[in-house]
Amino acid sequence: MRIDRLDLLNFRKFEDSTFEFPRSTNSRPGNGSFHVLIGENGSGKTTILDALAVAMGVWLERKPDSLLANSHRRLRKEDKRLVAIQAGDRTQFHRVADTMSVHATGRVLNATQVSWGQELGVGKTKVSNASSKEVLASIWTAYEKVGRGEPILLPVLCYYGAGRAWLSHNERQNVKAKSNGPQNRWEAFYDCLSERIRMADLAHWFLNEHIAMGNRNGRPRPGFDVVRRAALASIPGADEIWYDSDYQEIVLSIRGNVQPFGNLSAGQRVMLSMVVDLAIRMVTQNNHLLPEDAAESEVDSWPRVLEQTPGIVLIDELDVHLHPKWQRGVVESLRRVFPEIQFITTTHSPFIVQALREDELINLQGQTVPQFGNLSVERIANGLMGVERPDVGLRYEEMVEVAKDYLIQLEQAAVAPQEKLAAFESKLAEQIAPYADNPAFQAFLELKHAAKLGARSASSASTETGVS
Repeated sequence: MRIDRLDLLNFRKFEDSTFEFPRSTNSRPGNGSFHVLIGENGSGKTTILDALAVAMGVWLERKPDSLLANSHRRLRKEDKRLVAIQAGDRTQFHRVADTMSVHATGRVLNATQVSWGQELGVGKTKVSNASSKEVLASIWTAYEKVGRGEPILLPVLCYYGAGRAWLSHNERQNVKAKSNGPQNRWEAFYDCLSERIRMADLAHWFLNEHIAMGNRNGRPRPGFDVVRRAALASIPGADEIWYDSDYQEIVLSIRGNVQPFGNLSAGQRVMLSMVVDLAIRMVTQNNHLLPEDAAESEVDSWPRVLEQTPGIVLIDELDVHLHPKWQRGVVESLRRVFPEIQFITTTHSPFIVQALREDELINLQGQTVPQFGNLSVERIANGLMGVERPDVGLRYEEMVEVAKDYLIQLEQAAVAPQEKLAAFESKLAEQIAPYADNPAFQAFLELKHAAKLGARSASSASTETGVS
């Protein structure tokens, strides 16, 4: 599955907008791609991800298992665009009466250039899936084939929000996962669009794999080896991962430094948990792509389940908690580990933008450029993100502007009538007062003041005190 185009009508802040997600001209053949949305806070980046999640929810409209009862996302009346109307002494907000819709065009199973979506019509209280009938029928046919035991390749769908590792959620009750994955392949869809990562489920999966390994003379099952390889390929410097039964936590070794999951940095935890969650869903969804045992061909090549599993993964704030060194490599890392996945993410990091290829940046507030790898971080921050002086700190930039204005005021004060000099002196003092903690800055401007106004200020002070 992939989405090539998204059409929004009266959805949140978008009145009538279209967004396209083309395959990169430089990417490998297949469905995999990477797109990054940039723009200031409030430009609509997360809203677009939410709309994409609504479109992805077509896979969960008809549920193959009751455990998926609350896993899909649908349009709500609260999603309808608000308009501000000035009424007397206040502003009132009203939802538009027009139709609201989210429609996608792309690939579902083997069908390309198909369209589907949801809409809430004028005066309607129930969301319609009328435009999705064809897609819903093909999805249900695939579910029926899976029920008959046919090895149908299904996608993974995930939405990781900005607070993905820390969002609260209710743990499942009375769910006992099998040691090669959760209860059945439908579990790969469970809670997949909730924006969160279920940390307890990941630990439980590793625990069961640890138990299974004990029953196999210490040999891991192929599913665990796939998840392990995905994790090690995604975390810079990682050389091993396992479950420690004494500490009852996932343990990661980075350059020989062994730490339980709870001791890892926020960035390490977010990256590790996201990659592990995605890999476990792949192993669960398309377990038929795994060998019965760890074959040499799987060890020497990239695992088929990672190589072939398609899907869409949404990540809000891809750079969250990541050091700039990790930000520079995360795009290529995810692209390499999950080559058939369509990643659509948001970011505020110029390092993420710098890693993109042609047609992979969607700038919600301006034009983009064809190549990013040869652009400096400063040029990206300035030209694409609107940061005027990315080479210096904001306070330093403010001090430069204050100094410029101070020198202009000095020039004006030098030729001003004597009776206005006191007002100029007061304004000059106010300008530099906020920077009293920087003696060098203060001294520089005071020297300029003395050179330009020293004699006039002394004369003015003598006149005011009656000294001649």
